[in-house]
Amino acid sequence: MPCALITGCDEGIGRGFAEACLADGWEVIATYRDIAHRLPESAGLTHYQLDVTQGADFKAVKSALAGRPIDVLVSNAAIAHDPMRLGALDFDLSVRMLDTNVLGPLRLVETFRENVAASGQRKIAMITSRMGSIGANISGGHYVYRASKAGLNALARSLAIDLFREGIIVTMLHPGGVRTRGGTPDSPLSIEESVGGMRQVIARLGLHETGQFYSYAGMPLPW
Repeated sequence: MPCALITGCDEGIGRGFAEACLADGWEVIATYRDIAHRLPESAGLTHYQLDVTQGADFKAVKSALAGRPIDVLVSNAAIAHDPMRLGALDFDLSVRMLDTNVLGPLRLVETFRENVAASGQRKIAMITSRMGSIGANISGGHYVYRASKAGLNALARSLAIDLFREGIIVTMLHPGGVRTRGGTPDSPLSIEESVGGMRQVIARLGLHETGQFYSYAGMPLPW
């Protein structure tokens, strides 16, 4: 039975990933910034408190899991895109966003790399955003959110190169416009549609595709 560790299961895409994996019979290690928002108890489901900015949380989960193999490591926890414009910048929020969206995923891989390497599938999925694409930016704004996702893409690309010899596949996935609290009510995709598409992409990936940036539908995206 494959196992997935998913960050940011408090709500939205992370929660949707956990529910979809459980429905398919996977074991799920669900992590939450606030464990009070945990999923209902289910066979194959374990819960942990994990704020991706807190090293102590990572150490506690690592210790609890010991050497448990993780087939798919899903880095989803993030602070959603900001409305900041010049003249109205919140630098405290900016620092938190960079810590969560860039360093959080790096802490995740640093902590659970050996667990992924010990698994059968050996896959790491970074939930990023097309807003992190420099080439596709034609609307400006959202400075720090864009920078955080571009930074995530850069570090994930380097991780793909560095982990290749261990047989670990790293991918970056744009979930599309999803109806979540961080999206808008008129966003085109449901959580189920986005998660279903991303899971299909993850399932088909081979080592020759490591380090690539895809949409939820499997379309390659520009850097």
